[in-house]
Amino acid sequence: MTNAKHFNMAAVPTRIIRGGSSKGIYLWRDDLPAAGAERDALVLKVFGSPDRRQIDGLGGADKLTSKVAIMGPPTRPDCDIDYLFGQVNTELPRVDWRANCGNLSAGAALYGALTGAGRVEGDRMLVNVHQANTGRVLRTIVPMVDGFPAVDGDFSIGGVPGTGARIDVDFGDFAGSALGASVLPTGNALDRIEVPGIGALDVSVVDMANFLIFVRAADIGMDTAASIFDMQADTALVARLEAVRKAVSAHVGFITGSNADEELRVSTNPLIFAVAPPRDYGATNGGQVTADSHDLFSRSLARFEFSKAYPGSGAAGTSVAAGIPGTLVHEAAGDIGQARGIFDLRVGHPGGVLSVSAQVSAGPGGVQVQKALIGRTGRLLMDGMAYIRR
Repeated sequence: MTNAKHFNMAAVPTRIIRGGSSKGIYLWRDDLPAAGAERDALVLKVFGSPDRRQIDGLGGADKLTSKVAIMGPPTRPDCDIDYLFGQVNTELPRVDWRANCGNLSAGAALYGALTGAGRVEGDRMLVNVHQANTGRVLRTIVPMVDGFPAVDGDFSIGGVPGTGARIDVDFGDFAGSALGASVLPTGNALDRIEVPGIGALDVSVVDMANFLIFVRAADIGMDTAASIFDMQADTALVARLEAVRKAVSAHVGFITGSNADEELRVSTNPLIFAVAPPRDYGATNGGQVTADSHDLFSRSLARFEFSKAYPGSGAAGTSVAAGIPGTLVHEAAGDIGQARGIFDLRVGHPGGVLSVSAQVSAGPGGVQVQKALIGRTGRLLMDGMAYIRR
Protein backbone atom coordinates (compact mmCIF):
# COMPACT_ATOMS: atom_id res chain seq x y z
CA MET A 1 0.00 0.00 0.00
CA THR A 2 1.18 3.48 -0.83
CA ASN A 3 1.84 5.36 2.42
CA ALA A 4 1.85 9.00 1.42
CA LYS A 5 3.21 11.25 4.15
CA HIS A 6 1.90 14.47 2.66
CA PHE A 7 -1.49 15.69 3.91
CA ASN A 8 -0.94 13.58 7.07
CA MET A 9 -2.84 10.68 5.49
CA ALA A 10 -2.28 7.41 3.67
CA ALA A 11 -3.08 7.26 -0.04
CA VAL A 12 -4.22 4.43 -2.27
CA PRO A 13 -4.15 4.59 -6.10
CA THR A 14 -7.80 4.47 -7.13
CA ARG A 15 -10.01 4.45 -10.17
CA ILE A 16 -13.74 5.04 -10.02
CA ILE A 17 -15.56 3.40 -12.91
CA ARG A 18 -19.24 3.24 -13.76
CA GLY A 19 -19.95 -0.25 -14.94
CA GLY A 20 -23.47 -0.67 -16.30
CA SER A 21 -25.97 0.73 -13.80
CA SER A 22 -23.56 0.46 -10.86
CA LYS A 23 -20.50 2.43 -9.85
CA GLY A 24 -17.43 0.95 -8.21
CA ILE A 25 -14.08 1.82 -6.69
CA TYR A 26 -11.36 -0.14 -8.46
CA LEU A 27 -8.13 -0.86 -6.59
CA TRP A 28 -4.98 -2.67 -7.74
CA ARG A 29 -4.20 -5.81 -5.74
CA ASP A 30 -0.48 -5.04 -5.31
CA ASP A 31 -1.31 -1.71 -3.64
CA LEU A 32 -3.25 -3.42 -0.84
CA PRO A 33 -2.53 -5.65 2.13
CA ALA A 34 -3.10 -9.36 1.65
CA ALA A 35 -6.65 -10.66 1.89
CA GLY A 36 -7.93 -10.50 5.45
CA ALA A 37 -8.92 -8.11 8.20
CA GLU A 38 -6.32 -5.44 7.35
CA ARG A 39 -7.42 -5.23 3.74
CA ASP A 40 -11.08 -5.14 4.75
CA ALA A 41 -10.37 -2.30 7.18
CA LEU A 42 -8.65 -0.31 4.43
CA VAL A 43 -11.55 -0.85 2.01
CA LEU A 44 -14.06 0.26 4.65
CA LYS A 45 -12.02 3.46 5.22
CA VAL A 46 -11.92 4.21 1.49
CA PHE A 47 -15.72 3.95 1.36
CA GLY A 48 -16.43 5.66 4.67
CA SER A 49 -18.21 2.60 6.10
CA PRO A 50 -19.97 1.78 8.29
CA ASP A 51 -22.13 4.86 7.83
CA ARG A 52 -25.31 4.97 5.76
CA ARG A 53 -24.23 8.32 4.29
CA GLN A 54 -20.58 7.23 3.83
CA ILE A 55 -19.86 10.90 4.32
CA ASP A 56 -16.17 10.43 5.23
CA GLY A 57 -15.33 8.28 2.19
CA LEU A 58 -15.95 7.71 -1.49
CA GLY A 59 -19.01 5.47 -1.14
CA GLY A 60 -22.23 6.72 -2.70
CA ALA A 61 -24.59 5.78 0.16
CA ASP A 62 -26.43 3.29 -2.03
CA LYS A 63 -25.92 -0.43 -2.58
CA LEU A 64 -25.37 0.24 -6.32
CA THR A 65 -22.43 2.52 -5.51
CA SER A 66 -20.94 0.80 -2.45
CA LYS A 67 -18.98 -1.74 -4.45
CA VAL A 68 -15.25 -2.48 -4.67
CA ALA A 69 -13.33 -4.26 -7.42
CA ILE A 70 -9.82 -5.47 -6.69
CA MET A 71 -7.92 -5.92 -9.93
CA GLY A 72 -4.62 -7.65 -10.57
CA PRO A 73 -2.49 -9.65 -12.99
CA PRO A 74 -4.24 -12.83 -14.11
CA THR A 75 -3.93 -15.94 -11.96
CA ARG A 76 -5.52 -18.11 -14.67
CA PRO A 77 -3.47 -18.78 -17.80
CA ASP A 78 -6.49 -18.33 -20.09
CA CYS A 79 -7.33 -14.88 -18.72
CA ASP A 80 -5.97 -11.37 -19.17
CA ILE A 81 -6.78 -9.83 -15.77
CA ASP A 82 -8.18 -10.75 -12.34
CA TYR A 83 -11.30 -9.16 -10.88
CA LEU A 84 -12.40 -9.73 -7.27
CA PHE A 85 -15.71 -8.16 -6.25
CA GLY A 86 -16.69 -6.95 -2.79
CA GLN A 87 -20.02 -5.51 -1.63
CA VAL A 88 -19.24 -2.94 1.06
CA ASN A 89 -21.84 -2.74 3.79
CA THR A 90 -23.02 0.70 4.84
CA GLU A 91 -24.37 -0.30 8.28
CA LEU A 92 -21.92 -2.98 9.45
CA PRO A 93 -18.09 -3.08 9.25
CA ARG A 94 -18.25 -5.92 6.75
CA VAL A 95 -17.31 -6.58 3.13
CA ASP A 96 -19.04 -9.46 1.34
CA TRP A 97 -16.53 -11.28 -0.91
CA ARG A 98 -18.87 -14.19 -1.75
CA ALA A 99 -20.72 -12.79 -4.74
CA ASN A 100 -20.21 -11.15 -8.12
CA CYS A 101 -21.57 -7.97 -9.64
CA GLY A 102 -22.50 -8.26 -13.30
CA ASN A 103 -22.53 -4.51 -13.83
CA LEU A 104 -19.09 -4.04 -12.29
CA SER A 105 -17.96 -6.92 -14.51
CA ALA A 106 -18.36 -4.51 -17.42
CA GLY A 107 -16.19 -2.06 -15.49
CA ALA A 108 -13.62 -4.81 -14.99
CA ALA A 109 -13.54 -5.36 -18.74
CA LEU A 110 -13.10 -1.62 -19.23
CA TYR A 111 -10.29 -1.60 -16.65
CA GLY A 112 -8.56 -4.42 -18.53
CA ALA A 113 -8.84 -2.49 -21.79
CA LEU A 114 -7.51 0.68 -20.15
CA THR A 115 -4.38 -1.24 -19.15
CA GLY A 116 -4.04 -2.94 -22.55
CA ALA A 117 -4.49 -6.37 -21.00
CA GLY A 118 -6.58 -7.93 -23.77
CA ARG A 119 -6.18 -8.87 -27.42
CA VAL A 120 -6.98 -6.28 -30.07
CA GLU A 121 -9.04 -7.37 -33.08
CA GLY A 122 -9.75 -4.44 -35.35
CA ASP A 123 -11.64 -1.77 -33.46
CA ARG A 124 -12.30 -3.90 -30.38
CA MET A 125 -10.40 -5.55 -27.58
CA LEU A 126 -11.21 -9.05 -26.33
CA VAL A 127 -10.63 -9.22 -22.58
CA ASN A 128 -10.95 -12.50 -20.72
CA VAL A 129 -11.60 -11.56 -17.10
CA HIS A 130 -10.92 -14.03 -14.31
CA GLN A 131 -13.80 -13.50 -11.88
CA ALA A 132 -11.78 -14.42 -8.81
CA ASN A 133 -14.73 -14.81 -6.42
CA THR A 134 -16.01 -17.76 -8.44
CA GLY A 135 -12.96 -18.87 -10.44
CA ARG A 136 -14.95 -18.49 -13.67
CA VAL A 137 -14.17 -16.59 -16.88
CA LEU A 138 -16.00 -13.54 -18.17
CA ARG A 139 -15.57 -13.25 -21.92
CA THR A 140 -15.89 -9.59 -22.79
CA ILE A 141 -15.58 -7.31 -25.81
CA VAL A 142 -14.68 -3.64 -25.39
CA PRO A 143 -14.89 -1.24 -28.39
CA MET A 144 -11.71 0.79 -28.90
CA VAL A 145 -10.88 4.18 -30.42
CA ASP A 146 -7.29 5.40 -30.86
CA GLY A 147 -5.94 2.69 -28.57
CA PHE A 148 -8.31 3.36 -25.67
CA PRO A 149 -11.83 2.19 -24.76
CA ALA A 150 -14.51 4.00 -26.74
CA VAL A 151 -16.69 6.35 -24.73
CA ASP A 152 -19.35 7.55 -27.15
CA GLY A 153 -21.91 5.31 -28.79
CA ASP A 154 -25.61 4.83 -29.38
CA PHE A 155 -26.26 2.05 -26.86
CA SER A 156 -28.50 2.87 -23.90
CA ILE A 157 -29.26 0.91 -20.75
CA GLY A 158 -32.03 1.42 -18.22
CA GLY A 159 -30.93 3.30 -15.13
CA VAL A 160 -28.15 5.27 -16.86
CA PRO A 161 -28.78 8.62 -18.59
CA GLY A 162 -27.75 9.00 -22.22
CA THR A 163 -25.91 6.54 -24.42
CA GLY A 164 -22.44 5.05 -24.70
CA ALA A 165 -20.29 2.45 -26.40
CA ARG A 166 -21.60 -1.09 -25.88
CA ILE A 167 -19.47 -3.53 -23.85
CA ASP A 168 -20.43 -7.19 -24.25
CA VAL A 169 -20.14 -9.43 -21.16
CA ASP A 170 -20.79 -13.16 -21.56
CA PHE A 171 -21.54 -15.15 -18.38
CA GLY A 172 -21.78 -18.47 -20.21
CA ASP A 173 -19.13 -20.00 -17.91
CA PHE A 174 -21.03 -19.22 -14.70
CA ALA A 175 -23.50 -22.11 -14.39
CA GLY A 176 -23.42 -23.33 -10.79
CA SER A 177 -20.78 -20.76 -9.81
CA ALA A 178 -22.32 -19.53 -6.53
CA LEU A 179 -22.96 -22.82 -4.77
CA GLY A 180 -20.54 -24.99 -6.70
CA ALA A 181 -23.05 -27.44 -8.11
CA SER A 182 -25.64 -27.21 -10.90
CA VAL A 183 -27.84 -24.51 -12.36
CA LEU A 184 -30.77 -25.95 -10.39
CA PRO A 185 -29.36 -26.48 -6.86
CA THR A 186 -32.45 -28.29 -5.61
CA GLY A 187 -32.68 -30.42 -8.75
CA ASN A 188 -36.05 -28.88 -9.58
CA ALA A 189 -37.25 -26.03 -11.77
CA LEU A 190 -39.95 -25.34 -9.19
CA ASP A 191 -40.03 -26.04 -5.45
CA ARG A 192 -42.70 -25.46 -2.85
CA ILE A 193 -41.04 -24.26 0.34
CA GLU A 194 -42.53 -23.47 3.72
CA VAL A 195 -41.76 -19.86 4.65
CA PRO A 196 -42.40 -18.79 8.26
CA GLY A 197 -45.11 -16.13 8.40
CA ILE A 198 -46.17 -16.78 4.80
CA GLY A 199 -46.79 -20.50 4.41
CA ALA A 200 -46.04 -22.76 1.46
CA LEU A 201 -44.70 -20.77 -1.49
CA ASP A 202 -43.63 -21.67 -5.03
CA VAL A 203 -40.03 -20.69 -5.75
CA SER A 204 -37.49 -21.30 -8.50
CA VAL A 205 -33.90 -21.50 -7.25
CA VAL A 206 -31.23 -20.87 -9.89
CA ASP A 207 -27.44 -20.81 -9.53
CA MET A 208 -26.22 -18.74 -12.43
CA ALA A 209 -23.66 -15.94 -11.94
CA ASN A 210 -25.11 -15.54 -8.42
CA PHE A 211 -27.51 -17.45 -6.17
CA LEU A 212 -30.98 -16.39 -7.34
CA ILE A 213 -34.51 -16.96 -6.06
CA PHE A 214 -37.62 -16.25 -8.15
CA VAL A 215 -41.15 -15.85 -6.79
CA ARG A 216 -44.40 -14.75 -8.39
CA ALA A 217 -45.09 -11.09 -7.64
CA ALA A 218 -48.74 -11.97 -7.00
CA ASP A 219 -47.83 -14.70 -4.50
CA ILE A 220 -45.75 -12.32 -2.42
CA GLY A 221 -48.42 -9.60 -2.38
CA MET A 222 -46.54 -7.16 -4.61
CA ASP A 223 -48.47 -4.33 -6.25
CA THR A 224 -46.79 -4.32 -9.67
CA ALA A 225 -48.19 -0.85 -10.38
CA ALA A 226 -46.24 0.65 -7.46
CA SER A 227 -43.00 2.52 -7.97
CA ILE A 228 -39.77 1.01 -6.69
CA PHE A 229 -39.71 3.77 -4.04
CA ASP A 230 -43.19 2.83 -2.80
CA MET A 231 -42.14 -0.83 -2.77
CA GLN A 232 -39.12 0.08 -0.66
CA ALA A 233 -41.35 1.99 1.74
CA ASP A 234 -43.62 -1.06 2.09
CA THR A 235 -41.83 -2.61 5.05
CA ALA A 236 -44.20 -5.58 5.14
CA LEU A 237 -43.38 -6.44 1.51
CA VAL A 238 -39.65 -6.14 2.19
CA ALA A 239 -40.01 -8.36 5.25
CA ARG A 240 -41.86 -11.02 3.24
CA LEU A 241 -39.18 -11.11 0.58
CA GLU A 242 -36.45 -11.29 3.23
CA ALA A 243 -38.31 -14.16 4.89
CA VAL A 244 -38.14 -16.02 1.58
CA ARG A 245 -34.42 -15.28 1.27
CA LYS A 246 -33.86 -16.70 4.74
CA ALA A 247 -36.01 -19.81 4.21
CA VAL A 248 -34.46 -20.72 0.86
CA SER A 249 -30.93 -20.04 2.15
CA ALA A 250 -31.57 -22.48 4.99
CA HIS A 251 -33.22 -24.99 2.64
CA VAL A 252 -30.08 -25.27 0.48
CA GLY A 253 -27.67 -24.92 3.40
CA PHE A 254 -26.20 -21.60 2.26
CA ILE A 255 -26.81 -19.45 5.36
CA THR A 256 -28.05 -21.15 8.52
CA GLY A 257 -27.69 -20.91 12.27
CA SER A 258 -28.22 -18.34 14.99
CA ASN A 259 -26.41 -15.51 13.14
CA ALA A 260 -28.35 -16.00 9.88
CA ASP A 261 -30.16 -12.66 10.18
CA GLU A 262 -26.90 -10.68 10.37
CA GLU A 263 -25.28 -12.71 7.59
CA LEU A 264 -28.26 -12.07 5.32
CA ARG A 265 -27.82 -8.33 5.95
CA VAL A 266 -24.22 -8.63 4.76
CA SER A 267 -24.44 -11.22 1.99
CA THR A 268 -25.42 -10.14 -1.51
CA ASN A 269 -26.49 -13.73 -2.14
CA PRO A 270 -29.15 -14.83 -2.47
CA LEU A 271 -30.78 -12.20 -4.66
CA ILE A 272 -34.56 -12.51 -4.85
CA PHE A 273 -36.71 -11.52 -7.83
CA ALA A 274 -40.47 -11.02 -7.93
CA VAL A 275 -41.61 -11.74 -11.50
CA ALA A 276 -44.81 -11.29 -13.48
CA PRO A 277 -45.99 -11.10 -17.10
CA PRO A 278 -45.34 -7.79 -18.89
CA ARG A 279 -47.38 -4.72 -17.96
CA ASP A 280 -47.31 -0.95 -18.44
CA TYR A 281 -45.51 0.97 -15.67
CA GLY A 282 -43.55 4.14 -14.97
CA ALA A 283 -39.74 4.05 -14.97
CA THR A 284 -37.57 5.88 -12.45
CA ASN A 285 -36.58 8.45 -15.09
CA GLY A 286 -40.21 9.50 -15.52
CA GLY A 287 -40.71 7.64 -18.79
CA GLN A 288 -43.26 4.93 -19.48
CA VAL A 289 -42.43 1.27 -20.08
CA THR A 290 -45.10 -0.45 -22.15
CA ALA A 291 -46.10 -4.09 -21.92
CA ASP A 292 -45.11 -4.73 -25.53
CA SER A 293 -41.54 -3.51 -24.91
CA HIS A 294 -40.54 -6.35 -22.58
CA ASP A 295 -41.09 -10.07 -22.02
CA LEU A 296 -40.85 -10.16 -18.22
CA PHE A 297 -41.68 -7.80 -15.36
CA SER A 298 -39.13 -8.23 -12.55
CA ARG A 299 -38.09 -6.49 -9.34
CA SER A 300 -34.91 -7.42 -7.47
CA LEU A 301 -34.12 -7.26 -3.75
CA ALA A 302 -31.21 -8.24 -1.51
CA ARG A 303 -30.24 -7.16 2.01
CA PHE A 304 -33.57 -5.34 2.57
CA GLU A 305 -33.08 -3.05 -0.44
CA PHE A 306 -34.73 -3.10 -3.84
CA SER A 307 -32.50 -2.46 -6.82
CA LYS A 308 -33.34 0.73 -8.67
CA ALA A 309 -32.12 -0.88 -11.90
CA TYR A 310 -31.29 -4.58 -12.46
CA PRO A 311 -28.28 -6.62 -11.38
CA GLY A 312 -26.14 -7.69 -14.34
CA SER A 313 -25.51 -11.10 -12.83
CA GLY A 314 -29.22 -11.33 -12.10
CA ALA A 315 -29.97 -10.54 -15.73
CA ALA A 316 -27.75 -13.42 -16.85
CA GLY A 317 -29.45 -15.75 -14.38
CA THR A 318 -32.92 -14.52 -15.28
CA SER A 319 -32.30 -15.23 -18.97
CA VAL A 320 -31.08 -18.75 -18.18
CA ALA A 321 -34.14 -19.35 -15.99
CA ALA A 322 -36.32 -18.25 -18.91
CA GLY A 323 -34.75 -21.05 -20.93
CA ILE A 324 -35.67 -23.76 -18.39
CA PRO A 325 -39.26 -25.05 -18.72
CA GLY A 326 -41.06 -25.14 -15.40
CA THR A 327 -39.37 -22.16 -13.75
CA LEU A 328 -41.43 -19.19 -12.67
CA VAL A 329 -39.46 -17.03 -15.12
CA HIS A 330 -40.36 -19.34 -18.02
CA GLU A 331 -43.97 -19.28 -16.84
CA ALA A 332 -44.13 -15.46 -16.78
CA ALA A 333 -42.13 -14.82 -19.98
CA GLY A 334 -43.69 -17.61 -22.06
CA ASP A 335 -42.34 -18.74 -25.42
CA ILE A 336 -39.75 -16.25 -26.65
CA GLY A 337 -37.93 -18.69 -28.92
CA GLN A 338 -35.98 -20.62 -26.29
CA ALA A 339 -36.30 -23.92 -28.16
CA ARG A 340 -34.79 -22.50 -31.35
CA GLY A 341 -31.32 -21.86 -29.91
CA ILE A 342 -30.07 -18.39 -28.95
CA PHE A 343 -32.95 -16.25 -27.69
CA ASP A 344 -33.33 -12.72 -26.34
CA LEU A 345 -35.10 -11.92 -23.08
CA ARG A 346 -36.25 -8.36 -22.47
CA VAL A 347 -36.57 -7.63 -18.75
CA GLY A 348 -38.72 -4.73 -17.59
CA HIS A 349 -37.05 -3.30 -14.48
CA PRO A 350 -37.42 -0.02 -12.54
CA GLY A 351 -34.96 1.86 -14.77
CA GLY A 352 -36.29 0.63 -18.10
CA VAL A 353 -35.73 -2.45 -20.24
CA LEU A 354 -32.67 -4.70 -20.33
CA SER A 355 -32.05 -7.26 -23.07
CA VAL A 356 -30.08 -10.47 -22.53
CA SER A 357 -29.07 -13.09 -25.11
CA ALA A 358 -28.95 -16.67 -23.86
CA GLN A 359 -28.68 -20.24 -25.02
CA VAL A 360 -29.71 -23.05 -22.71
CA SER A 361 -30.14 -26.76 -23.30
CA ALA A 362 -31.13 -29.75 -21.19
CA GLY A 363 -29.58 -33.18 -21.48
CA PRO A 364 -28.56 -36.26 -19.48
CA GLY A 365 -26.10 -34.13 -17.54
CA GLY A 366 -28.74 -31.57 -16.59
CA VAL A 367 -29.08 -27.96 -17.72
CA GLN A 368 -26.23 -26.69 -19.89
CA VAL A 369 -25.59 -23.00 -20.53
CA GLN A 370 -23.89 -22.01 -23.76
CA LYS A 371 -24.43 -18.23 -23.57
CA ALA A 372 -25.71 -15.56 -21.19
CA LEU A 373 -24.63 -12.27 -22.73
CA ILE A 374 -25.57 -8.78 -21.63
CA GLY A 375 -24.71 -5.47 -23.23
CA ARG A 376 -23.52 -2.74 -20.87
CA THR A 377 -21.84 0.64 -21.08
CA GLY A 378 -19.10 1.91 -18.79
CA ARG A 379 -16.90 4.93 -18.24
CA LEU A 380 -13.80 5.87 -16.28
CA LEU A 381 -14.91 8.63 -13.90
CA MET A 382 -11.81 9.27 -11.80
CA ASP A 383 -8.17 8.22 -11.80
CA GLY A 384 -6.08 9.34 -8.84
CA MET A 385 -5.57 8.78 -5.13
CA ALA A 386 -7.99 7.98 -2.35
CA TYR A 387 -6.86 9.52 0.93
CA ILE A 388 -7.67 7.77 4.17
CA ARG A 389 -6.88 8.24 7.84
CA ARG A 390 -3.71 6.50 8.98
